[in-house]
Amino acid sequence: MSFRKRNVGIPSGRPPLTVARDASSTSSRPLKREPPPPPTPGVRPSPLDGRPTTSTGTLSLDGLLAGHAGLALGNSLLIEESGTTDYAGTLLRYFAAEGVVQEHKVHVVGMGEAWGRDLPGLIGIADAKTEREEEIKVQKEKMKIAWRYEKLGNAVTPESRAAPLPGRVPPQNTPGLEDKPLQGFCHTFDLTKRLPLPSGTTINHIPIRATSSSTSPFISILQAIQQQLASSPPTSIHRLIIPSLLSPAFYPPLSSIPQHILQFLHALRSLMRQHSSRLSVMISLPITLYPRETGLTRWMELLSDGVIELIPFPHTVDTGPSFSTSGAATAQEEKPQGLASIHRLPVFHERGGGGAGSADVGDDLAFTVSRRRFVIKPFSLPPMEGDTEAQKGEGEGKPTKTIDIVQSAAFQGMESPAEPSAPELPFPIYSISSNVESYMLYDINVITWLRKTHHILGVLMGTLPHVPQQNVFLGLPLKLLPEEARFLVEKGVAFVVVDSEWHAKSLKGGSAEQRQLYLNSIAREGERAAAALERDKMERTEKAMRHLRLDTPSVRSNKSSSVLNDTQSEASESFLFADGPSTKSPRSSPHPIAESKESWAMTPSTTNQMLPRPAPGSRVPLPSVKASSYAVFKQLHDHGYHMSPGLRFGCEFMAYPGDPLRYHSHFLAVSADWDKEIDLIDLVGGGRLGTGVKKGFLIGGKEPSTVEKETRTRTFCIEWGGM
Repeated sequence: MSFRKRNVGIPSGRPPLTVARDASSTSSRPLKREPPPPPTPGVRPSPLDGRPTTSTGTLSLDGLLAGHAGLALGNSLLIEESGTTDYAGTLLRYFAAEGVVQEHKVHVVGMGEAWGRDLPGLIGIADAKTEREEEIKVQKEKMKIAWRYEKLGNAVTPESRAAPLPGRVPPQNTPGLEDKPLQGFCHTFDLTKRLPLPSGTTINHIPIRATSSSTSPFISILQAIQQQLASSPPTSIHRLIIPSLLSPAFYPPLSSIPQHILQFLHALRSLMRQHSSRLSVMISLPITLYPRETGLTRWMELLSDGVIELIPFPHTVDTGPSFSTSGAATAQEEKPQGLASIHRLPVFHERGGGGAGSADVGDDLAFTVSRRRFVIKPFSLPPMEGDTEAQKGEGEGKPTKTIDIVQSAAFQGMESPAEPSAPELPFPIYSISSNVESYMLYDINVITWLRKTHHILGVLMGTLPHVPQQNVFLGLPLKLLPEEARFLVEKGVAFVVVDSEWHAKSLKGGSAEQRQLYLNSIAREGERAAAALERDKMERTEKAMRHLRLDTPSVRSNKSSSVLNDTQSEASESFLFADGPSTKSPRSSPHPIAESKESWAMTPSTTNQMLPRPAPGSRVPLPSVKASSYAVFKQLHDHGYHMSPGLRFGCEFMAYPGDPLRYHSHFLAVSADWDKEIDLIDLVGGGRLGTGVKKGFLIGGKEPSTVEKETRTRTFCIEWGGM
């Protein structure tokens, strides 16, 4: 054994390698390293995967974009807004103003130069912590001095006007912004001021040219964008802004034809993927004209990387006395102007894109627009009458409790569950094939009745089609243990059917009438699902209106107009999947079809409705089970225990004194043959395991029959006891 000092290298026996130098060189020259390229202004790597991101100009919106702290380059963001307000246009102006400050190439579609001259003025670098500290400081100062002397300390002197504050910019009357250090990633803007464009910086306004009926008006837009990307340096950053997409005020009527708009979004998506480190897009869409229920809008959402919906409050909210004391904000904060709903966030890799790490994504969100900020934050309703704790917290400036409208409406309308009705006996248990002993149940009524009457639990193993890998919330079918299947067959309440053989035989013998009945049942199921969704939507809307005390005649008239929009959306959706293009807009029909019922396209998960019920006359052998295992199962089941598989606890069965939804298990059950030698280490390990999880380790077997006494099953419980 040898010892050496730490951090001292062990020399090798070979001589060190030397580099042959030129004879003409008399002195060693250090290697010159090329300096790294300067960082691109307004671009920083994502904290998740390092891809380049840029700011949207709104600090709170950057924090919601899938945990990347900004909009990743090469992606698009669709802002949907209902009503006649233009809050989405404010977000687009922030996005454009941030691009101008960061010296990015800004392209605006369909708007004139007046739109670029209305960009909000620059205040400074956005920092959530700094803004909060300033607000607290101002509030403390207001508490110290009288209200009539508040503005005396804010007098502007020539010296203070000449010397800008740290993190601030020169006055807005300067001819340019060349002297401003562009070190921040996101900036704060003032909507009451205007942003002067730096010298040599222009916003590229792309006009919408009216074309013939057979040519898409978006072709010229794509050509202009491609030309700008090709003529600019490879390190330049481009921001494309499309305000009020498909609005009749800016776009010709042919723009809403699906063949034109969807091809444009496809091409734009391909262009972003081609220039994934240079181009980002932000689009606004008026969903009052193009509701989300239409197929065209859903396709546009699928072709966008992120989708956010802004739902402004009615005007009665701003003047109503109830919302002035709302729990949506504290006493010092500004009141929100509407709700914000995140329908889609960019997902960049198989780990989920960081959506789980982004704060407040799953909460109810509201947006507040003030002179200097556009803030998206969690939203809560006012405290209910009688909730003294929430009302007291509101008076002290603390956020109140959040009331889930959907959950409360669901629980108030929920009735007590009815007793499960007995199915037609005997019912079939489906075995997958004759070679695989796996027993399934597909009828929810049978499963409920068995759990209630015979204490048969089984294991749910079905998943949803769009979430096939999740294993938390499982559904039908129910897989039975071989012991459970044999117990039901011996009891006479069920019989076994080989599913593969019976299914193939029944499909061959089906008639055309049975097939039509099967299709009709699927269509009825789709109509019921659509009606249930619409009913639930109306109940949630009415519940929210009652909480906000907005049940006024004007609101009821808005509800009736929304019903008319839903009727018109059905016609536009049918137009989307028409056989050929048409120049006539579907909304121009003077007589909308009000009699048509909305129906969902259902994907059936079973063919039981198409196939006849199996007959119990088939000769299928009983499920094969181990004699000792079945004996222990039947013994515990006859004593009232609920049995479930015990693989996760290292045993054969888990024995519960009641339903596992209400009780913990009492025993870890293991079976063994009567004459089998049991290793002592298995007994000690099982006993200690059961004691560690606060259960008893139960071992049992079937005692062999003799002439004097009948066959019986005996069980023993082993526990680890301290001396």
